Amino acid sequence: MKFFIPALFPLLLVDIASAQTASSNPPIARPKTEECSVSGIVVKLAGGEPVKTATVQLQNLQDLARTTSVVTDVSGRFELRGIDPGRYWLKVSRTGFVTQEYGQRTPNDPGAEIRLSAGQNLRDLLFRLIPWGVISGRILDEEGEPLPWAQVSALREVYSSGKRKLSPEALVPTNDLGDFRLFGLKPGRYFVSAKYKAGLHIVGRGEVREDDNDDFRPEFMPIYYPNSPDPARASTIALKAGEEITSVEILLRPVATYRIRGRVYNMVAGRRSNTGVIVQLEQRNSNITWGSPDRQLNVEKTDGSFEIAGVLPGSYTLSAFWFEDGRRYQARQSIEVGNADLEGVNLAIMSGITIPGRIVWDGKPSLERDELLVSIAAADSMVSFNTPARVVGGSFVLRDVFDGTYRLRVIGQSKDGYVKSVRYGSSESLDSGFTVFRGTQSSLEVTISSRGARIQGAVMDKDNLPVTGVWVVLVPDEAHRDQSRLFQKAAPDQFGHYLLRGIAPGDYKVFSWDEVEDGAWEDPDFLRTFEDRGQKVSVEEGDTKTLDIVTIGKASEGLKLCGGNYSGCREERMKSRRTVTLGPYAPMRPASTGSPRLSARSRSTPASSSSDKLKPCAGSTRFIPVGYTGRGGR
Repeated sequence: MKFFIPALFPLLLVDIASAQTASSNPPIARPKTEECSVSGIVVKLAGGEPVKTATVQLQNLQDLARTTSVVTDVSGRFELRGIDPGRYWLKVSRTGFVTQEYGQRTPNDPGAEIRLSAGQNLRDLLFRLIPWGVISGRILDEEGEPLPWAQVSALREVYSSGKRKLSPEALVPTNDLGDFRLFGLKPGRYFVSAKYKAGLHIVGRGEVREDDNDDFRPEFMPIYYPNSPDPARASTIALKAGEEITSVEILLRPVATYRIRGRVYNMVAGRRSNTGVIVQLEQRNSNITWGSPDRQLNVEKTDGSFEIAGVLPGSYTLSAFWFEDGRRYQARQSIEVGNADLEGVNLAIMSGITIPGRIVWDGKPSLERDELLVSIAAADSMVSFNTPARVVGGSFVLRDVFDGTYRLRVIGQSKDGYVKSVRYGSSESLDSGFTVFRGTQSSLEVTISSRGARIQGAVMDKDNLPVTGVWVVLVPDEAHRDQSRLFQKAAPDQFGHYLLRGIAPGDYKVFSWDEVEDGAWEDPDFLRTFEDRGQKVSVEEGDTKTLDIVTIGKASEGLKLCGGNYSGCREERMKSRRTVTLGPYAPMRPASTGSPRLSARSRSTPASSSSDKLKPCAGSTRFIPVGYTGRGGR
């Protein structure tokens, strides 16, 4: 049976960036002699064959709404003309290839900002695109039969607020043969997971299908390849550029699950009906960076009763909510599901409170955009419903705020500004966040300093040559490393120059690695290994300091703990983990005997040769790395 359904409720995640109003000022007319151009060629990394119909985009960093794009011709060449002087990002994309930014050294490294001076013609740029990787296989049930509609994910380990998490890179359903194909993957190491949820299955945009056999199917435990419910005991699959790995097989087995039964009570004045309320179950302390709720249903009974089936034991947050006339109403509580059904859960839906606030400037007010926004996010949930509040005349109002602890963020101040203080009532809440309790009424006062410090300089390698495609990282002193707001990162421009802005007064260290995972520097275990390699610097408000730095080298080569692994360096965790190595990336975990046997098929896998090294741009005396230059996308 097929049918279509409307959106269940307004967007779960508010895209803060989209709430900002882009500049609408028309471009300034310039003399032809001041106009710039950017030109080059796009080829395949393997063999150097031209790539036609690739999209080349140049984005103005002073006005993000101004983007110029062209398509490569049959010879892979492109030229962007009539460009104003300024700062830009340049990237190339095409179906079947990994998107590449100017200045990237590997697909996971940052690109480099381009600075164009009046009349400059940047020529002979060379982009070497690498093809997508693919992981394919089959999902079976406990009888060895194909399992249609199973959800299969390829996940990468990433850092999030200093902790290792799994980030979904691709998600597909299995077909009627139980087959899946995960495509569009960058080179790297991936976990592959499979799960099956009875009910409705997405098969297209807005289209869902109900499996007639779901009423008779057991529940299945999510499994990570090859056969573990725990990613810490799973194997990773090493995928090289353009490779297709086949025969990945996962067997899902039935598992005991339980039910949650409860009732929604509508405590909002003027509304007594419970129908239309959405009940949602969200796993707490999840190791996934984002994803859909574990369970979600609409309350259909007029008495507000509901039942959630197929729940695995664990810690959850249970919510009930509905939206009406632009307002949100909600109930939320933490629950524990053990080895039995959970009965008698009551959710009393109420309206949130309104919190007024004001902005206080320390220094001259300075905005990056046309407006200032204030956003809050619950500290214990990945899902946020709070729309950013606009600051009007120095004041703002946060609506529909419920009990909980929140962290506040200001969007739109100049890049030299930083949030200096957040006071909720009489309490300073900048570091710990502010806690809201129903029945109390307080206001927010946010102080923004427009006199943040600057640190700038050159990034060089051990041969004293300028470096691009790396992160320059500002790390606070040990006493303040639990404050993510104090960490900063910047990528050097095409000349190897970096700039860090809006720095709060304090003591810091500056690091730069030739290759490092984004966010690894917020992990205390990772940083401890490199503590003495950072350059110390102290700043006060309004300071501008120059600090030239030399890259440390590859982070993976500098770590010897746990056999080269730096995922928290947990010995016990690593004893049972394996890496299936089928590409040029060296495993960061020791491989063990008995690793699963897989098939690998190369799709234009690049070979290493001296001809792969990039040439400097014409008319430039500096080496400007534009594309990947060696094995595995380097």
